[in-house]
Amino acid sequence: MRFDRFVFCSFVLVIICSNSAKSYSSIKQHRDALIARLLLKGWRKKAEEQRVRLFDRLPQSVESKYTPTQVISYRGYPSEIHHVTTDDGYIIELHRIPPRGTAKKVVFLQHGVMQSSGTWLVNPSSRSLAILLADQSYDVWLGNFRGNRYSRKHTTLDPNSNEYWKFSWDQIGNYDIPAVINYILKETSQSKLTYIGHSLGCGVFFIAMVLHPELNAKIDLMVALAPLSSFQHFDAIFRILTPFSNPIESFLEFFQTGVILDSDVVGKRLFDIACEQTYSQARFCRDVFILVCGPNRNNIDPALIPVINENFMAGTSVPVIAQFAQNYNAGEVFQAYDYGREGNLRKYGSVKPYEYDLTKITAPIYVFSGSVDKIVTPQDVDWLLTKLTNLKGSTRFQEYNHLDFIWGTDVKERLYDKIFTLIL
Repeated sequence: MRFDRFVFCSFVLVIICSNSAKSYSSIKQHRDALIARLLLKGWRKKAEEQRVRLFDRLPQSVESKYTPTQVISYRGYPSEIHHVTTDDGYIIELHRIPPRGTAKKVVFLQHGVMQSSGTWLVNPSSRSLAILLADQSYDVWLGNFRGNRYSRKHTTLDPNSNEYWKFSWDQIGNYDIPAVINYILKETSQSKLTYIGHSLGCGVFFIAMVLHPELNAKIDLMVALAPLSSFQHFDAIFRILTPFSNPIESFLEFFQTGVILDSDVVGKRLFDIACEQTYSQARFCRDVFILVCGPNRNNIDPALIPVINENFMAGTSVPVIAQFAQNYNAGEVFQAYDYGREGNLRKYGSVKPYEYDLTKITAPIYVFSGSVDKIVTPQDVDWLLTKLTNLKGSTRFQEYNHLDFIWGTDVKERLYDKIFTLIL
């Protein structure tokens, strides 16, 4: 027990100044009173610390330990797991919330980089887009990028091999998205579906529509949330690393580090300790997200941080991350992966990468963006809008950052209700 300096000094003075004729019992009474005061002070301090810890402790949601389909079932909805094999052998896992009655339409949700299908289930049911769509009798399908923890399989390649991880946005758009769209339409006996994407989930859609023009006719409406295309005005803090993308990529490849940004690799325990014990920790980790993605911290509930961490950093490849830096360095374009001068000559027949001609997209698209988004900035969205030939409309939300579209506390009233009107 730490002694209060004043009380301790007082105790010493009492003993020193006590008359030698004073009885031992009198000294003992003073001593006992002071010790009792010390003990009481210590107990009060400890009780206050326990009270603070009790009220600051972050409630642990069971959903932070569940897979997306387990979350869906836990919330009282039917769920299914489907597997789609792409033409280049990657096995993609889809999660479905089938309609309980006659389905209105088929809706496919595609997450952004480093995430998984569970990102659409982070928010409670009252503001989860996937659940809200299911409540309205839509046939809801949730996608997963190749290489994330739910789509880490291949017909021949070992996910532990470096060869497995040699993919970028281009392969996701060229192989995964077409395979998934065609599979869902065949499975549901429908001719069209509604595609809702967030961030890179939009970018790979654009690639698919450019490389596979026949897919455009299979899209009833594409709803683009913070859509990634040109990356010239990217303004997040780690943009300082973009000039060093090539040496960083070479370094990782030298050590055969194919998978990157995977919480299973980084260590889930690290997130548990750093972010998920108290509200203070959760608010700090929320502020890290805000630092990267843009202000508006009050629109993310810190109590959701354990669930967010479970669905964030789900794993991707080094080239996927490198392509962000490449597009930032390339300027106002939306280009394919840059293999370097010699690699580009072999791959594209030119010294520079292929530029995707977004004017070739004929699928109807509605764009939602945020005014304080540091990842997909308003300037880059404005560039995209000039390229879309079948743009049905665009809405920019004041104070929305990159994550508010999926995890915001006000997202149902501000955004999703409008989406429901659009996809009727």
